[in-house]
Amino acid sequence: MPFSRRSSYTLTLAIVAAMPAALFAAEMDSDIRDALWTCTMENGQSWQCDQPDRANPLADNNSQTVQAVPAGPLPVSEHSSTGSDTAALTSDMESDTGPDTGPKQQISGAWLCEANASGGWSCLESNPITAPSAEQSPQGSAPAALYMASQNSDQPAIEDPAKAANLNDIRYAAQDWYPITGASKACYGVYIEPDSQLPPEDDESLRVDADSSETQLGGLTRLEGNVELRQSGHFLRSDSAEVDQVSNQITMNGNIQYRESGLLLRGSQAQTNAITGETVISNADYVVHEQSLRGEAKRIIRLKDNRIRMEDSSYTTCPPNDESWKIASSSLVLDPNKGFGTARHATLKVADTPVFYFPYIEFPIDDLRHSGFLFPFVGYSNVDGLELATPYYFNLAPEYDDTLTPKVFTKRGLLLENEFRHLNHYGQQALSTGLLIGDNQADRDRWLVGVDHTGSQGAWSSRVDYTAVSDDKYFDDLGSSLEVDRSTHLDQRAEATYSRNHWAATLRAHSYQTINDSKSPYQRMPQLQVTGNYGYEMGQEVVFSYLADATRFDRKIDDLSGIDRVTGSRLHIQPAISLPMLWSWGYLTPKMSYWLSHYDLQDQVAGQRDNIDRATGVFSIDSGLVFERQQDNYTQTFEPRLFTLYSEREDQQGIPDFDTAEADFSYQGLFRENRFTGLDKVSDNQQISVGLSSGFFRNDGSELARMGLAQAYYFADRTVQLNGDTSVDTEDQSNFAAEAYWNPYSDLRLSIDTELDKSDFNPLESNFKVRYTPALNKVVGFSYRYREDLRSQAEISFIWPMSPEWTVMGRWQEDMENSQTPEALLALEYASCCWKVRVAARQWIEDDSGGREDSALFLQFILKGLGTVGGGNAALQDIIGFKEREENDDY
Repeated sequence: MPFSRRSSYTLTLAIVAAMPAALFAAEMDSDIRDALWTCTMENGQSWQCDQPDRANPLADNNSQTVQAVPAGPLPVSEHSSTGSDTAALTSDMESDTGPDTGPKQQISGAWLCEANASGGWSCLESNPITAPSAEQSPQGSAPAALYMASQNSDQPAIEDPAKAANLNDIRYAAQDWYPITGASKACYGVYIEPDSQLPPEDDESLRVDADSSETQLGGLTRLEGNVELRQSGHFLRSDSAEVDQVSNQITMNGNIQYRESGLLLRGSQAQTNAITGETVISNADYVVHEQSLRGEAKRIIRLKDNRIRMEDSSYTTCPPNDESWKIASSSLVLDPNKGFGTARHATLKVADTPVFYFPYIEFPIDDLRHSGFLFPFVGYSNVDGLELATPYYFNLAPEYDDTLTPKVFTKRGLLLENEFRHLNHYGQQALSTGLLIGDNQADRDRWLVGVDHTGSQGAWSSRVDYTAVSDDKYFDDLGSSLEVDRSTHLDQRAEATYSRNHWAATLRAHSYQTINDSKSPYQRMPQLQVTGNYGYEMGQEVVFSYLADATRFDRKIDDLSGIDRVTGSRLHIQPAISLPMLWSWGYLTPKMSYWLSHYDLQDQVAGQRDNIDRATGVFSIDSGLVFERQQDNYTQTFEPRLFTLYSEREDQQGIPDFDTAEADFSYQGLFRENRFTGLDKVSDNQQISVGLSSGFFRNDGSELARMGLAQAYYFADRTVQLNGDTSVDTEDQSNFAAEAYWNPYSDLRLSIDTELDKSDFNPLESNFKVRYTPALNKVVGFSYRYREDLRSQAEISFIWPMSPEWTVMGRWQEDMENSQTPEALLALEYASCCWKVRVAARQWIEDDSGGREDSALFLQFILKGLGTVGGGNAALQDIIGFKEREENDDY
């Protein structure tokens, strides 16, 4: 095995120039020593190397024993300009610095060489590295939606995508992409890294493999056949390579493959600098595994700071067999240090057709937050004209950020929306604002303010939920990209709570802005509420509890009349004592409470006092028994319940209904101490409620079904009513309240609660619901609400895939009593791994439109990894299960 000799006896190895010198220190282990080549110079002209027995390097007891010399780091500065000197090893013992200066080097199929004690070279031939097999343990990355199952589904989640991949299908294995075995969704593939090819990050030893090599001392080193270099988490291979020992440049040709964790670069030719580590790959393509990104480039340059710059490149999240969309740019930079990519002069192409031009665009390549433009929104309407929104995200600090969204309406003007978010050890808070100066359509300024906060520390907690808009039509005219309340009565609430083990105090201010023609609720400005609960053991547990509430109620009264105009203050104290007695076969709980209230009122109606005191006692006994019987596959319970209630009759005329309404008639409502919600009315009930219920439980403890029937028997008339109702309930028994639940499977639930006429069992009011959720992207819901002579309303909502790519979804409401369709929405969605499109048709009736119908057609494009183009998403949010599906990106 001859080597050409130079007068300096310098043997220059290609592997020294292949990687940065700072990574060249390593220890020699015993397995390497056992397979070393032993090389000596013959006749002063050539090297002769003996190869050990491959099957058993220790089998020949007569072979020369080789002692490995520990390798030390090369004394090379990162900024050294004498690369040829630093890349050389010498056999001249006079110039040798000792046994710690000889670096270990390896060429697969050839040698790992170092100077031995006899002045010769000890070289190891290593086994070549083969491609990953199906038995290897790859690390995969794919959209999380493929592997997340619904909480309501009994289908197991796929925790490891690599386990579901068909590694025998190698059509796109060169790009680390494998199809999912038995996949039922449009996203049917996964990128899998062959982890066996990468050395550990902390392994600074250099390993170079090749089938053969030829070296001219002080000149070029040529490596042929499966040239592979590994060091510190990096891998580089080619068919052949040349090493210039003077310039430290390595030129590699044929089937270039560069790997580091999460990244694959391929090309036809590569050049790398052994000192700086900068690598240039020509005619290249790339894969970023974790983000499922791939693309092509005329040239890819891996800079020494780990950035990757590409020229004439493309970017897409589509799988290798799909060119549905891509971004083509003249310059693209992926920066793993900052976690995002930037593209200049970029063109979005759909089906290879240019549709949008970006002078500059940024996109994330990891899950961290980064400043930059978010995907723009484009829309059009006859009223607003063209709408263009270009949000920009500011990653200001780890604990706070900001999103500014300039939104242009060609027929209205410029709307600026901003959301500032902050997170600290106490809690989280967000400030949302919107401002449009001089709306050309409304001829006024439009604005929005929203504040959201939740926090807690120790015994203290706080909550702020505040939304205000300039006018009632703000949301109808402008919409909003902000996370704010959009209900009819916009909440404007702030509260702070101090909690201890047995008591808590809350100070609250709660107002509303009503944005339609309905009557605004009372404002609580302010409210102080203290609650407590103490248990004492006196041979029998005794529980003492109390509620103290002081509230000032106010509202706008300009358009109101009668008792609706009354405002004022209320002081309420409600102590209670109970003796809960619990057994395995039943329970008995007697309880007594006393309601003490004082009202100081303004704008009181004629004939009523401005100052009203109320004091009334309430006594109840709640009791029940539990009988069980065991069946083969379930346990059935039979649970009779008896509830006795006595409330003192108290004249409550003239007391406004500040926060009070009558509770719905229901099974559980017949066992309440007060048939009113809030504190302004105390029912004067003297009754006994009897209930019978039965539950069916599976052997695992889950409830299969439950049904119950209850009725109340009255011993006195009920004279206390809400304001405006002067009737007196004289019936001596209530109607029947029935409820039933049935869960035949974990993903199917049926429920009904109904009010039955006490004389003929005819249904007077019913609420029926069905929910079927076999998977996160398969949801069907149906409900029906009926009230005799008042309402008859049905609603169906569904999301259902017709195939892995096609999904139909919709929501339909029908008011049979008024012969109206308040809402009708039908959408069709086509989805692939990297994009989806929705077409939705909607017809609806606005709450304050007087029954006038409106209709719209929506078109929405979603490009995975970029964003959404089009509208209609707000309407789809009302479909049952849609939000959960989108949050999990389940398509």
